[in-house]
Amino acid sequence: MKKPFIFFDLGQTLVDEWDFINYFDKKFLDILNGFGARIDSRNYRAVRDNVIRNRQIGHGSVMKLVTEICKLISQAGYGKIIAQRLEPQIEEGRRKLFRLFDDAEETLTVLSKQFNLGIVANQTKDIVRLLEDCNINRLFKVKVISSEIGIEKPDPRIFQLAMNLAESICPKDCIMVGDRLDTDVLPANVLGMKTIRTTNSLFKLQEPMSELERPTYTVASLSEIPYVLKQSF
Repeated sequence: MKKPFIFFDLGQTLVDEWDFINYFDKKFLDILNGFGARIDSRNYRAVRDNVIRNRQIGHGSVMKLVTEICKLISQAGYGKIIAQRLEPQIEEGRRKLFRLFDDAEETLTVLSKQFNLGIVANQTKDIVRLLEDCNINRLFKVKVISSEIGIEKPDPRIFQLAMNLAESICPKDCIMVGDRLDTDVLPANVLGMKTIRTTNSLFKLQEPMSELERPTYTVASLSEIPYVLKQSF
């Protein structure tokens, strides 16, 4: 009998981005004010959180967040210039500040005794080096990274590819773990997977827009996952 598969998102799920987020906010705010925005950190965070809560970035990531905040804060015509100024600093921040959550390796090691593990993530190729440097690459039997295959979540094809690489395992024998309702929970639920939402993320601001966006389980930290799955498998 095949082991069930647990697929993990990376950013703000396995990868702790809080130091990066603080760095990004400061750099972005400095550049915005350099272009005449005149906004303090409290009001900036309120705008940022509303953009995320209201899903104005769609399925995009940090550069889309930059674009949408610029529309609301900066003077017309400055958005593209600000994004260009910020992009190399974002790349540097990713390289220096991304790390695993403290409980990630231990949780994955525990889960690997009962489940096969995989990754389904919208990430750039540099994330693979982080997995290798942190010595957890070895724990994953399947890794599907959007930048390597040209398909992004929530496209169901990225999930289907992961299941195919997992030797045609059925969706009912899969669990998707991620922090976003729109790119992790919704498409996995539609396919018939079980879902686990992690809330140690900026995307905890998202609220379900339909029943299909309600996860099977919700956890505040990765270390809770073995306990919530204990009764199901």
